Amino acid sequence: MTATLSGQPSATTIRSHGNRREPNGALPFVAAALQDELQRRIAGEVRFDAVSRMLYSTDASNYQIDPVGVVIPASRDDVLATIEIAAQHRVPLLPRGGGSSLSGQTVGAALVIDFSKVLSRVLDIDLEGGFVTVEPGINIDALNRQLKPHGVMFGPDPASANRATAGGVVGNNSTGSHSILYGMTADNVQAVKAATVDGAILDLAPIAPAAMAGRASVDDAKGQLFSQLLAFRERYGGLIARDFPPHWRRATGYSLDQLLKPDPEFNPARLLVSSEGTLATLLEVTFRLVPRPTKTGLVLLQFDELVASMAATPVILETDPSAVELMGRMLINLTRSQPGFARQISMIEGDPAAVLVVEFYGETDAELEQKAERLKSHLAASGVRTTADPVVVLDPARQEDVWSVRKAGLGLLMSVRGDHKPIPVIEDVSVPVEHLAEYVGAIEELVTAHGTTAAYYAHASAGCLHIRPLINL
Repeated sequence: MTATLSGQPSATTIRSHGNRREPNGALPFVAAALQDELQRRIAGEVRFDAVSRMLYSTDASNYQIDPVGVVIPASRDDVLATIEIAAQHRVPLLPRGGGSSLSGQTVGAALVIDFSKVLSRVLDIDLEGGFVTVEPGINIDALNRQLKPHGVMFGPDPASANRATAGGVVGNNSTGSHSILYGMTADNVQAVKAATVDGAILDLAPIAPAAMAGRASVDDAKGQLFSQLLAFRERYGGLIARDFPPHWRRATGYSLDQLLKPDPEFNPARLLVSSEGTLATLLEVTFRLVPRPTKTGLVLLQFDELVASMAATPVILETDPSAVELMGRMLINLTRSQPGFARQISMIEGDPAAVLVVEFYGETDAELEQKAERLKSHLAASGVRTTADPVVVLDPARQEDVWSVRKAGLGLLMSVRGDHKPIPVIEDVSVPVEHLAEYVGAIEELVTAHGTTAAYYAHASAGCLHIRPLINL
């Protein structure tokens, strides 16, 4: 577990008392006392049995770590009581949403709080201001279904959106296929209500520099936080400016770059983005809304070589698409081998090494056709060669077929038979798109040198790929 800046104990705290431990690192009497007090204090579910702990010991990553126990809160009061009780027993907290994390972010020797079952309501929709306030347990697809009648949506769209929760995408700074339009989750967080480990409840939203300096002089939880943030920025601002990764499409730990944003208003809420619940526990989040597109169209581009498709991506971006997604040969062939999916990509011919799915937004079919023709002309003028004629898909049902295959990628890959499995060891890596071909070429050489192959898919538009070598463990 990551140590926290808010004073939350790390996992090593409960491992340092005595010698006899359970597999999860907690002494039996600590876990028993914690369970007993939780059952007396909260109305939600308290699960410390072996089966529940096993179920929550994994997520979508390679990691497996038994939690101390699991709480499924029935209300916000349950969450606050759980934080208080865990702090008293010096047991770390691990807020969890859909468990779709790829790097082990939702497993640990901690007390898991599962928000996804109950705390999943839309609290307020402000159409005039362009914001929606939700509880952390709502999944992104469910949120967008409720927003659809209003003609708006939450922009970031991870492939796991039918599982990923609002709290989870904040913790992980998630995004998806349309990040070139809508940015990361951090770019879409307006405000949060969060609870710290010492019991304070903070409402964080944009604040002008002068107002923040004035608020920092007040001797309460928020004033102390602002005072510490200003001191931290003063001490480390130069180091952050010099060394923080400049590439925008990243989710690599604490969002320290937010401290240096040049906007007239600093937004402390965005410091919680990427923190994976280690700074505070999210109770509410207010997201910025974006208009739903009127119409969309796809152009499918086939390539004989993966690196050639990556080299074409910067050229494609010059035509202002809304998304450019990669589907590699392994994913395409797996799709073809599955009766439920095979018909969905019947428009792909032959055995391409890569297919780029280029999407455009528009108001009419005629506008989409015009954009598709502009793409074809631009590729030809730039010397980009595809192995088959570009396929234009305007029918919404056929577009949904293509996106369903793309989003089913991980599940299809995990169905590979045999001892060699696509292992997430180069997962969600992001590089500037102008270096994408060079990067993928180097990975291909590395994989070949080890006598294997790899699956490649995801967000070519942002230089962010899922790369899974076939490895026999």
